[in-house]
Amino acid sequence: MKTKKIAVIFTVAAALAVLSACGGSRNAKSSKIKAGELIPGIEPKVTAYIRTWPLGSDEVERSKGIRWTAEQIRGEYLEEIIISFGTINQTDKSTIIFADLPVDGSWDLWGESAKLKQIWPHLRQNLSIGGWGAEFSDTAADPFARTAFITNICDYLERYNLDGADIDWEYPVGPDWGQEIKSRPEDRHNYIILLTELRAAMDALGQKTGKRYGLSACVPASPWWVTKNDAVAAAKIVDNLKLMAYDYYGGWSATTGHLANLCANPLDPAGDLCTVQAVDTYLNAGVPPEKIVLGFAFYGRAWKGVEDGGANGLYQKYKESAYPDGLVWPQIKELIKDGGYTRYWDDAARAPFLYNGDIFISYTDEEAIKDIAAYAKEKKLGGVMVWEYAQDMDGDLFKVLNESIQ
Repeated sequence: MKTKKIAVIFTVAAALAVLSACGGSRNAKSSKIKAGELIPGIEPKVTAYIRTWPLGSDEVERSKGIRWTAEQIRGEYLEEIIISFGTINQTDKSTIIFADLPVDGSWDLWGESAKLKQIWPHLRQNLSIGGWGAEFSDTAADPFARTAFITNICDYLERYNLDGADIDWEYPVGPDWGQEIKSRPEDRHNYIILLTELRAAMDALGQKTGKRYGLSACVPASPWWVTKNDAVAAAKIVDNLKLMAYDYYGGWSATTGHLANLCANPLDPAGDLCTVQAVDTYLNAGVPPEKIVLGFAFYGRAWKGVEDGGANGLYQKYKESAYPDGLVWPQIKELIKDGGYTRYWDDAARAPFLYNGDIFISYTDEEAIKDIAAYAKEKKLGGVMVWEYAQDMDGDLFKVLNESIQ
């Protein structure tokens, strides 16, 4: 495998700013916790979402129907895992359904969850409701549906001995250019009501069970979210906001670019969207740093028909998306091992990419993980999270992340 660095022309002051943003101490330690407990204060913790659909990054692999087992989870690298996703039944606006579970019963999600609790008793298990395209607006707007929905969440928490809930509403009030799911201006207020009532119901359940249930909400890295929605009010209710600091570029973009770069590259035609900018947006809005859990992407995005452009394919136009479902880490490792790609490192953006003269791949590797983890510690954020566990089943990247965040 070849490795090269890109030379980027920018001022000394800008270079120093980039280095400052990406630097930080790596001496803090995180403590292990018992089941059902939250880590106090601002000590970093590692969270991973985990899918309920089959493993694999394309239809062929997923068609095999292979799903994760409790024995495969490397719990020594995690403090929290979030089962994803349950969604809201749009017929009654309140029932939680799992459309991805096999109808033949060949895989028992809750049986694996129970085994996981036995193997790793410290590992908190939360349930995420939502995901891309999930509808919340009607439920949040209707007091009766909202109450029934919250009751159903609490029933799941108690029935399956779970430790908390995660609301992944994408998004309560969308951007000016619109979004696929239903949205109304009142969502800004109804979102806070939903979180408030869910927090109260979970606290009431905790009085019965003796547990303190965790509550989190997923939020995007895009700056428009904090103007359309009340991030500060949400942060006061939830234990943390899980910041999806990835998918800055993809098949929807005009050019190739970085999937999850830490810092801005002055040559980026799309502007300064990056993880530092995303975190600053929430901090400047008034969200305390300990309420922000910084997201990592353990997958890759790729483009085909990419000209070199004197930049090894970076920020260049393309003919079509390659690997439209994304690439998981084992696939990326194989591509590097086969020798057809050259790995490049963008010093300004603090991000790696691969290029073979035609296909450009943006991804997250060990070097990027160390930089982003150091930044999370420097900013005293509430922890880090990964989308998602099945993209690194061998635990290669999780091991690096766990070591880097200590």
